[in-house]
Amino acid sequence: MKIREMLTRITQFFLGLDGVLHVAEVISAYREEAWMTFGLTSAHACIFFLAVYFIGHDHTHHKSHTTNSEPVVIDDLHL
Repeated sequence: MKIREMLTRITQFFLGLDGVLHVAEVISAYREEAWMTFGLTSAHACIFFLAVYFIGHDHTHHKSHTTNSEPVVIDDLHL
């Protein structure tokens, strides 16, 4: 396994752990009846999980671009 792949997997592991900690934090705030903290941590957890969902686990910034001039069609959406 290359170093870059290994670092990517380690980072993914810690992001998953961070997600678990967000859930624990929300539950803890709810049980303590700390409503302001509950609201803020819930909003932060939602932003975190939406970002993880939209970025995906195999997202890279260095994808090769196609050189053909035909548009890419994804579910009837022309790009």
